[in-house]
Amino acid sequence: MTRVTVGIAIVAGYAWATAGAAPFSTTSYVLVSIASAVIVLTYVALGGLSPRRDAVRAHYRRQSHDASLSSVAPWIAVLIVAVVLEVIGLSLGGRSTSVPTLSTAVDHLLRFHWERCLICFAWLTVGIAPLVGLRRSSRSGDSR
Repeated sequence: MTRVTVGIAIVAGYAWATAGAAPFSTTSYVLVSIASAVIVLTYVALGGLSPRRDAVRAHYRRQSHDASLSSVAPWIAVLIVAVVLEVIGLSLGGRSTSVPTLSTAVDHLLRFHWERCLICFAWLTVGIAPLVGLRRSSRSGDSR
């Protein structure tokens, strides 16, 4: 097996274990804290908080592929609509049948263990993605 396959298996197993912990329990808090701490400490170790701001800025500029306000405007509009709908739904008492809130939509996604596992896996993947880019940059010497 390749390193990537082993890494995916480890992250999937960790997501499965985390998704199986009782919500708001000590175990769930510890599992989330461990993953968060590992990701943050790895980010720091790879130079993500480097005092060489020019190298870091250049790295993220390359990663953004010259994104501009006009290229991200549709995503900003979707985010604004989601926030407005959430506020309206919460002002209606939080359990409106006509205006669903993000929390009621997520409640439906958290019903089964495998669904919680997929969401946890996605959360871990989003946290790990910047680490992959930083590791590649440090290997090629871009961040120095």
